[in-house]
Amino acid sequence: MGSSNSKISRVLKNYQFSIILLTGVLVGAIIGIVFGKKTSVLQPFADVFLNLVFCLIVPVVFVSIANSIANMGNLKKLGKVLAVFFGVVVIGGLITSVLAVSAVTIFNPAKGVIVKFTEKIDPGNTSLNFVNMFTTTDFVNLLSIKNMMSLIVFAILFGVAVASIGKKGDPVVNLFSSLSEALCKMVAIVMLYAPVGIACYFATLIGKMGSQIIGSVARMSIIYVVFCSLFFIAYGIIVPFLSGGREAVRRYWTHIWLPATTAAGACSSTACIPVNLLATKKMGISDEISSLVIPLGASMHKNGVVSVQIVKIAFLFGVFNMAMGPGDIAKAIIVALISGIIVGTIPSGGFIGEMFICTAFGFPTSVIPIIVIMGTLTDPFCTMNNVTGDPAMAMMVTRIVEGKDWIKAKVQGIAEQ
Repeated sequence: MGSSNSKISRVLKNYQFSIILLTGVLVGAIIGIVFGKKTSVLQPFADVFLNLVFCLIVPVVFVSIANSIANMGNLKKLGKVLAVFFGVVVIGGLITSVLAVSAVTIFNPAKGVIVKFTEKIDPGNTSLNFVNMFTTTDFVNLLSIKNMMSLIVFAILFGVAVASIGKKGDPVVNLFSSLSEALCKMVAIVMLYAPVGIACYFATLIGKMGSQIIGSVARMSIIYVVFCSLFFIAYGIIVPFLSGGREAVRRYWTHIWLPATTAAGACSSTACIPVNLLATKKMGISDEISSLVIPLGASMHKNGVVSVQIVKIAFLFGVFNMAMGPGDIAKAIIVALISGIIVGTIPSGGFIGEMFICTAFGFPTSVIPIIVIMGTLTDPFCTMNNVTGDPAMAMMVTRIVEGKDWIKAKVQGIAEQ
């Protein structure tokens, strides 16, 4: 009996913060349903949490990436980590796209929808400025979360430069190591307010959006939410298991709830970088891998975006009474993959994704408001899939780079310290 109580108390201790967060989400949702738009008075309390997190994004991303690369020293290992990362992003995106295509083939998201547009389909060419996505004209622009990819490129180059100068770079390495520790501590302090901030955010979100679910997007949204929920569970079991067996699965599900609830509440992949770094640390993933993979993943590894693009495209094909042939499906998968890399990582940052769909398939821009509503309704689930996939991917990268016994090596290293 005593042993049983000890196990229960240990489980409760491991999941204590997760339980508090989920309770906050539930309480916030109930308040939103009961009080409706009156919950707007709680918006400032939610904004305080989100503003604190957003202010941490730029320094955390820059310091974590630069520090990871500078400390890695072995640039060949850096190249291997990046190669594995991009390989996982592409392969994972392809699998996600195929699963989403299968889902919309079985359950037509446009079934029963009656929407008429006066404009006609006008197939056009995509036009995306990749230069401005990955670079910026002024250093001060790097201090904005709107230029995350530019910041990441700059941080990678800076880290490589420090690592390349050998011992001369030691003072910089030591400084960034200290900054990294200080920022991690700062994140931990901010997260003490997370349950309150997330509860208030959900209360205002449900209170504001509860009455806006209209019939034209309800079926599409429900199909996507169910897909996201099943994908979240499957991805969180299969990828960690392949990366480190049952122990990796246990660690993943023990520590993924803070990133998951933060993602659903903040609807921002970048806002979850600090909490994902905390989660991967607790999962036993090395700092040199997690501090590189997590920021990169927040910008370029977005399974939620990939799948929602497929659903939106299928919906529009149904609205215009068009059949998706093999060529259209292939184009949809390419559009979804590229969108997963380029779509913004802040709330409502998916607008470029809607424009991409229109330019790729020639849909009139008048369709954008409808798919924007769908994107808004499903954003919490989309972002949750974006964010929770990154720790699992970090496990897979660790498995490939450090070997199948990475968990045992980590435990042994801790024991020897």
